[in-house]
Amino acid sequence: MSLAHTTRIRIHKHEGPHRTAYIENFSEPFHYGIHGGIRKFYKEKYGREITGPEYPATLDHMIAGIAG
Repeated sequence: MSLAHTTRIRIHKHEGPHRTAYIENFSEPFHYGIHGGIRKFYKEKYGREITGPEYPATLDHMIAGIAG
């Protein structure tokens, strides 16, 4: 038995690291960006102040899916 699935996603890039993902068959979009330690890393390593709201990083979403 084999299974194939194609995920259909549309990504809208906002200012900075904020992105909105519209995933087929989900009525609400998912917001991605950076937060906490990731934000601090970019500030310390690259001297870049990241402004705007904090959202989960794509890595957070991956870890949650794998751990679940």
